[in-house]
Amino acid sequence: MKLMDRTIYIVIASVLCWCILLLPINPSVSKALASESLVQSEAYVVIDSNSGKVLSSKNKLKEMYPASITKIVTAIMTIESIDINEKTTVSNHAVHADGTRVYLLEDEEITIDQLLHGLMVSSGNDAGIAIAEHVSGSVENFALDMNQFLREEVGVENTSLSNPHGLFDERHVTTALDMARISAYAMKNAKFRELVNTESYNWVGEGWETTLYNHHPLLRGNEEVIGIKNGFVTESGYTLATAAIQEDTEVIVVTLNSPTKDILVDDTLTLLNEAFSKYETKWLSFADKETLPGYIYPDSLPVTVVKGEKILTGISETGVVSVYGAGKRLIDKIQLNQRQEVRLPIDYLNIDKDVAISPKPERSESSFMSWLVVTGFLYFPLDK
Repeated sequence: MKLMDRTIYIVIASVLCWCILLLPINPSVSKALASESLVQSEAYVVIDSNSGKVLSSKNKLKEMYPASITKIVTAIMTIESIDINEKTTVSNHAVHADGTRVYLLEDEEITIDQLLHGLMVSSGNDAGIAIAEHVSGSVENFALDMNQFLREEVGVENTSLSNPHGLFDERHVTTALDMARISAYAMKNAKFRELVNTESYNWVGEGWETTLYNHHPLLRGNEEVIGIKNGFVTESGYTLATAAIQEDTEVIVVTLNSPTKDILVDDTLTLLNEAFSKYETKWLSFADKETLPGYIYPDSLPVTVVKGEKILTGISETGVVSVYGAGKRLIDKIQLNQRQEVRLPIDYLNIDKDVAISPKPERSESSFMSWLVVTGFLYFPLDK
């Protein structure tokens, strides 16, 4: 009798196990589990560069040392802050930078654009210091400006940088998620995008002439990879931020603290392959749809979906765009920006010419343009 009871128990347990195995698994969960079992880097994040959706991650909020992927911040802030065709004079401090250099000479006059190539193609720490001193007056002030830029412009909160190049400092920290978002932000800028996609650069300096080759290990020989930056110091391990594109889908992968360069590359390729095989970006268009008068509609809106999945959309009275997949599964909710009423400056009102109104000494073109943009009468698509 006991043997019979045991046999029945085993059969029931076996059936239950098979039922569990046959249950559908949330694709994002299954992908994360698959990645964690294969990736050796201590932390990583994979995001859709356009929608910002996190596709997979491990230790995404853990405080880590970024090493030279710091230079992503240095480059994008500089590009957005000043005219990169300006020239600067290299200081003694920059010339004696530690680590990787492009061998600048003291008092050498050089354009910021050339320094940016030295920074991002060849990872020159001396170029980073020269840029920082030109933009903010000192490395210390530049670090303050970087952190303010990250908070106010990029919108990340868990990164604190103390230098423009990424050499080790206990105070110089980030997270995989922040670096992925910083990378996605930077890749929206056409000049930055061109810069990090540069495979080689003919360097002509006062001290030497050479060809610089991009240090990113996947840029050459991988058509889908379009940048962006690698890094290494002993304390950080190997770090890498990578952007890759396949049709309309652009993915950012950040891997932090890989034990070797080979593992760094393998981890990144594994994550890219998984992302492209399981997900895609679809662009919602509102051109032929009825719109709500109180909201501003972008030309198109990126949404991350399971690859091949058909989607339906709906817009609520409160301006929330809901995206549904198979079986009315909610994929995403996106809040549209509200149209704001702003009083038109009186000097731009169309008033009968016979009415005497004292004109302002100087009309503010910017105030009128701001009114057009804010109210939605004039819409500039964001470079994203």
